[in-house]
Amino acid sequence: MTTEATINGNTVFRDSDLGLTHRWYDAIGPDVCKMVEDFVDTPFSAGDQLAGWLNTEVDVGADDTTAILVAGSVGGELALKTAENESDGANVQLLGEAFYLADKYPTYIGARFRSSDADQTEITLGLCITDITLAGGMSDGLYFRVLDTYPTLELVAEKDSLETVVAVGTVLDGTYITAEMLYLNGVVTAYVNGVQVATIADSDVNFPDDEYLTPSMACIAGAAVVGGKTLTVDWFRCIQIQTV
Repeated sequence: MTTEATINGNTVFRDSDLGLTHRWYDAIGPDVCKMVEDFVDTPFSAGDQLAGWLNTEVDVGADDTTAILVAGSVGGELALKTAENESDGANVQLLGEAFYLADKYPTYIGARFRSSDADQTEITLGLCITDITLAGGMSDGLYFRVLDTYPTLELVAEKDSLETVVAVGTVLDGTYITAEMLYLNGVVTAYVNGVQVATIADSDVNFPDDEYLTPSMACIAGAAVVGGKTLTVDWFRCIQIQTV
């Protein structure tokens, strides 16, 4: 169920459950900046390239990492499937850097996803600076991450390639997990499967407060395997109220 809330003169549609009011579904108003993607009828520019996104494949061998909408999925899903070599995969970023975190703009970032092999896949989901070496190479962002070798879900605030990292959960093979954060009143509060798990203040030295950021996804294989590794994303939302 959803309810409406007025935040800085804009209407936010959020969960009506008192325990889930951090979960934003959408927003409208003069100061709203948003990317709301349920991967239903998502356009592709050519082949497996998401239209309107910077698609960077990092295949070691054959160029066969793919991004596809999952056929027969109720509600829509995107599957990022790596090629079969270690370090194969894709970095996918929305074109244009429209999000900014320096002025305490209320911001929601959330995704529901699953990994085919959580301890052998590197995953990035959140707001990041545009960088074709997104996974492991970017300098600034506020995002969730899973590193190769460990299935630990991390909340990361990164500025100038220096990170503040908080472990917030565990990703299980083939099991959906919902990771969300709400930046409000100078504090980022993270939630996993609807439960509050961590906070990072924007006074943290590594909070990315001087760069424009964009919704970003990455899936990189941590080991060679026939058929590759797959990150399946049910939905991904970044919503910000940019109060004038």
